[in-house]
Amino acid sequence: MSKTPNYDAKVKIILDQLGPGERTCTVLGTKWMMDEAEIEMYRKYNVPPSKYAPLTRMKLLNSHIVIFDLWYNRHVETGKPMASIIHPATGYRVLPDGDWFNRDFSLLGRAVDVSKSFLDQFSELSYSVPRSANFNYVKPENSLAFISRGDVNSYFVLACQSKNTVYSMNATDVEDSAEIELSYHVVRSYNVLHSQNISDSLFIRECLNCYGSAFLFDCRDCEYCFGATNQRHKKYLWFNEQLGEAEWKKRRSTVDLSSYELRREYEARFADLVAKAVWPEDWNVRCEDVSGDYLYGCTRVFNSFYACEGSRDLDWVNLAYGQASNDCALCAAVVAGSDCYYGVGNAECSKNRFSLSILTRCLECEFCTCCMDCEFCFGCVGLRRKKYCILNKQYSEAAYWEKVDAIKCAMLDRGEYGDFPSAGFSTQQWAGCGAVHIYDATKEELLKLGVKDIAPGDDGAEGEPIDPSKLHVSSEIPDRISDDMAGTMYVDDLSRRRFSYLKPELEIYRRLGIAAPRSHPTRRMLDLYGELNMAVEEDVTCAKCSKAILVAKNKKFPVRTVYCKECYLAFLERQS
Repeated sequence: MSKTPNYDAKVKIILDQLGPGERTCTVLGTKWMMDEAEIEMYRKYNVPPSKYAPLTRMKLLNSHIVIFDLWYNRHVETGKPMASIIHPATGYRVLPDGDWFNRDFSLLGRAVDVSKSFLDQFSELSYSVPRSANFNYVKPENSLAFISRGDVNSYFVLACQSKNTVYSMNATDVEDSAEIELSYHVVRSYNVLHSQNISDSLFIRECLNCYGSAFLFDCRDCEYCFGATNQRHKKYLWFNEQLGEAEWKKRRSTVDLSSYELRREYEARFADLVAKAVWPEDWNVRCEDVSGDYLYGCTRVFNSFYACEGSRDLDWVNLAYGQASNDCALCAAVVAGSDCYYGVGNAECSKNRFSLSILTRCLECEFCTCCMDCEFCFGCVGLRRKKYCILNKQYSEAAYWEKVDAIKCAMLDRGEYGDFPSAGFSTQQWAGCGAVHIYDATKEELLKLGVKDIAPGDDGAEGEPIDPSKLHVSSEIPDRISDDMAGTMYVDDLSRRRFSYLKPELEIYRRLGIAAPRSHPTRRMLDLYGELNMAVEEDVTCAKCSKAILVAKNKKFPVRTVYCKECYLAFLERQS
């Protein structure tokens, strides 16, 4: 029996009348074809059709996704500055993790007024409930970590499981390293992107099982290579030239990357090498019936970006990592999720709708955020182990469903139900969010979607003001690491954001024999992330056979040599 019979009757009329055809996005004005598959999706989740184009929806969702932005927010009660992933100018205040997880925010619950905009009422509640500053799933040890999955002696790491590591994100089983992104099993390495089983290596992209190497792109099972692309099972390559062991070691001994000038020279040579390399049509592995990029062992996954082994039946989903998800549509950052629709941050959740980030082990929740172990909640913030709550207020089971039915009917009548809420609910500064770096959204687009026009330094987000005379330009940074660099405040020439070096950070650079970077940590991380393919596609032709193919765009390498799958595999065979 339906729990919301009045809503079900209303939405059935809408869905029965719905037919395929061209639609125009009401926010960004783009056109798209609503086909039978999209209509079937609405029927499956029992929701009205979206007014936004699919790509607009993904930009809206990803306005809530943090890539790598860390700020000073303030303790909601004391005003004390605290490091956080939440920008203070968004209006959200924070609590330390320990305090936040021990609070009962149902005490802030309020009665809902069905005659008024539900989203306005939800907004009032949302800003009254503080957020967890770091939201660490696993308590880190002696670390400054955010959304930690288990960090030890690590600093400025986000969504990582790491040890003795600095400035990394979405990195698992990483040790004694720096600037590691979307990678697994990395030891004693630096500046590694989307790679696995890497040790004692520097500047690695799209690689697997590589050791003792530097400046590699799309290499597998390579050792002692310096400058290599599209290689398999190789040793002693020097910018793709095969050398003997003695000659390779001789050349390598002459390149001292602890000099910043020399480091920059070889980084430029590597960028040129990657631009001239052969790129595959996509980076998908062991997939069946899929479309998108960075998909692994997936089945029936479409229009999606970065989904982990075993994921199936997903459509318009990005960052489905950690554990396999299934039967989800229009979701961002989902871990072991099932039957979730149009939401952000569902971890081990099922049947959630319109989640506004970081829900854990929740069932059939709508318009909720920062809740854990909750069932049947609507428009709630920061609850744990609750059932049948609306705007954090407790109801009986019968009263809950009666009220939810009335709310959804009223929202449907007002046009509030069926699309994700405004990007104004986001906790992120627009320039660093996933919409920009994954879906190539512009500031103009995000403003139309409702983001707040926030500058990085607004509301004290970069810390207390500093006497300009104490700031140093980055050109004053020594060519080689010196002891007096730690704690000295520098200004990034491009972003104009100030930064300093951590002692553990400089120690890692010294051990790895690499000069310290000269840009703000956030710019370093975003620049590295920008070498990934994005989740937006373009039509090109295979550079070998001229077959038309659809490929993901790349911000850093917009002009590339791309081969279709068949030509790429044949090329690798010839290489070996």
